[in-house]
Amino acid sequence: MAEQEPSMRVTLRDVYTIVMDLKSQLEKLNQNLPTTAQKLEDHEQETKEQFEDFEARLRAVERRVWQVFGVAGFVAAAMPLLVRFISV
Repeated sequence: MAEQEPSMRVTLRDVYTIVMDLKSQLEKLNQNLPTTAQKLEDHEQETKEQFEDFEARLRAVERRVWQVFGVAGFVAAAMPLLVRFISV
């Protein structure tokens, strides 16, 4: 006895039902798209503000570091004079 291959019958009604389901899903996605785009723009703006704040704070720390190096350099340059003055 020969084995029969499984078969399936797809009617136009089945295709129509699936197409209509896809259409309704696409309509839902299309309605959500503007709110998603707005959320993305808001997130981008928030990230930009956080980055600018971080950059400003980093620049302030860099200025402090250079001030400390300047004072340390001045003390290092003046130390031989102070030692000579104290030992006299």
